[in-house]
Amino acid sequence: MSTFEITSDEENALLNRRELVGVFHGGSGLLTRQGATEAIASKIGADKDKVQVISLEGKFGTRDLSAKAYVFAEKNGAKKQLAPYFFVRGLSKEDRAKAKEERKKAKTATPKPAESKA
Repeated sequence: MSTFEITSDEENALLNRRELVGVFHGGSGLLTRQGATEAIASKIGADKDKVQVISLEGKFGTRDLSAKAYVFAEKNGAKKQLAPYFFVRGLSKEDRAKAKEERKKAKTATPKPAESKA
């Protein structure tokens, strides 16, 4: 399996999170976002619910992945700061399909308010 090396670790006190940048050596094509989240959480000793992988980028000709992740002080801190699609990206394929169906049901369940003529 690939190893994770932290290249930058900054504390963002304003947003109450740590911003990590690092490299997964030999991880290209083998590592998923869920696996990256677990590897980062175990490396820094944080709860994996508080870790959110922002990007995993590979480069041509190498097996290394550049990673950017945020580690939040609170579990619900990510929901306040990040767009909803970040959470859908971290799910498995089955869970993504369920979330998509739930969003469709929620959209059809809430009717649009009637416009009044003034």
